Amino acid sequence: MAFSFPTELSRLFRYLRPHRRRLAAGILLMFVVGLAEGLTALMIIPAMDKVLDPTISDSKLSLVHIPFTDRTLMLNSLFPSNIHHVWAVFSLSLLLLFVIKGVCEFISISSIQFVGLSAVTALRNQVYARLIRQPMGFFEHNPTGRLMSTVISDVERIRGALAEWFADFFRHTFSFFGCVVVLFLIDWKLALLSLVILPLVVVPVGKLGRRIRHSVQESQSRLADLSQILQETITGNRVVKAFGMENFEIEKFRETSRRLLRENMRWIRAWIANAPLMELLGAAVLCFALLYARDRIRTGLLTRGAFIAFIYALFRVYEPIKRLGGIYHQFMQALACTPNVFALIDLPEEVADAPGALVVGRFSDRITYENVSFAYPGSPAILRGIRLDVRAGEVAAIVGASGAGKTTLVNLLPRFYDPTSGRVLMDGHDLGALSLRSLRGQISIVTQETILFNDTVANNICYGSPGVAEERLVAAARAALAHDFICEMPQKYQTLIGERGQRLSGGQRQRIAIARALLKNSPILILDEATSELDSESERLVQQALANLMAGRTVFVIAHRLSTIRSADVILLLDDGQIRERGTHEELLARGGLYARLYELQFGAEAMARSRSAGETG
Repeated sequence: MAFSFPTELSRLFRYLRPHRRRLAAGILLMFVVGLAEGLTALMIIPAMDKVLDPTISDSKLSLVHIPFTDRTLMLNSLFPSNIHHVWAVFSLSLLLLFVIKGVCEFISISSIQFVGLSAVTALRNQVYARLIRQPMGFFEHNPTGRLMSTVISDVERIRGALAEWFADFFRHTFSFFGCVVVLFLIDWKLALLSLVILPLVVVPVGKLGRRIRHSVQESQSRLADLSQILQETITGNRVVKAFGMENFEIEKFRETSRRLLRENMRWIRAWIANAPLMELLGAAVLCFALLYARDRIRTGLLTRGAFIAFIYALFRVYEPIKRLGGIYHQFMQALACTPNVFALIDLPEEVADAPGALVVGRFSDRITYENVSFAYPGSPAILRGIRLDVRAGEVAAIVGASGAGKTTLVNLLPRFYDPTSGRVLMDGHDLGALSLRSLRGQISIVTQETILFNDTVANNICYGSPGVAEERLVAAARAALAHDFICEMPQKYQTLIGERGQRLSGGQRQRIAIARALLKNSPILILDEATSELDSESERLVQQALANLMAGRTVFVIAHRLSTIRSADVILLLDDGQIRERGTHEELLARGGLYARLYELQFGAEAMARSRSAGETG
């Protein structure tokens, strides 16, 4: 995705529009702060020329003469005439100035940062919403670590730009202009001499900013690599330990960290070059200013107080320039992250409902696959010419070798994918014509890899069914044979089960998933090798829970163990993306085809294993 500075910047600013009134108020108050900065510099003139002179008793304190006019800014006009001492006038003026400045600065920074944080919150929410609505294929082709890096790290850099640095930008911009006005009020010739070198600052800062933007883009890419390694090794820690690959993964992480360090140092060197450059130019200006001011003071055209105020304002001018240079560089860092963020936002969402999509009632008749084929983009066909008819209440078992297309076949039913050709019907309606919500509300899924969340047992069971009564929750857990072990937990149904339910055994996780499906009470059930990784005792309990779940439902079973599907109404043997055999268990065994050979191989191996186990026991 090509980077376009104006486009990306304007897209970011769109998130500020809902808060434009608060932003405008904050900017206006920040203008007052900048004005106060300039007045603070002007206050040095009466402080040096009159307040510190004990011989002066006159209460008339002038700040500065306005060039090309006969007017002079006076402090006395702010107070009653009975306040006549220079110290009183000056002190009250200074205190009032700092009170106004402090209040305005607090409110303005709070307002601008609130606007920035609100904008980034909206941006982050939009990114997450778009991400979570992506089709299944998107997550299969995009590493989790890189997606997490974009949503968290990249958006966090943008947060700094729109919140902290945005407020700093206005503060230092108005401070800069306030102090520039003071310079011209004190001595416009000296001001021009002092500011003539500004282009020498702006041009290098712009070039450094472009270098920083490029380096930060590379840095964020390296950071995404680190996130990916971290995510893979944490979730796959068993495999890492089992194969003794700790040192290999540590070295891979270190090498990626070294590349990240190199990229970080590139933009850091470009960033810190800004400060020495500013200080060098400031020193050069000061030397020329001193030389010029000496003659002006000697001839009485400039007072010492005015010169000190000028030098103070000059340094207050260069300080904002230095800070604005840093803010610009930081803003370039943030803008370097926006292509990744907006690339996610610009992704098309999962296939939306067709115009006039149907909201169907509860499934009651049959599921039909009409000459269905499917292929991933750029890959050979996984399914070819599938014809299938499953009536309501039937159990259809799907068997076959790994890679035959079993999971893909059932994934077409909830429209995780759409057929490349042909169509799938439910009660005579093409699934593509149904609303996704009403379609998926008809289906419950229990898979080999049970997905649970780092939440309470109750919330995991109620996932997708909020607000259910406690009686229904407990009833679902009882039917799933989960109530007893849940009651043995420290907080029972309110016990946290850890990430992916790792505080539970495999059988317990499966029974929680079955309770969730029971609570949803969908008429169609998909079981994707739900007992393939369980020990015998756990499998017995889960099979009993599954029997409770399957009762009265239309079931699609992907089975690894053929013993679990003997009672299925129809068994489909899938081979090379096609249904090669179909029938009941007894019918397929009698034919002596592929199913019979698979059954013989599996049960021959299991009989040998039982015999070996019995021999070892004896």
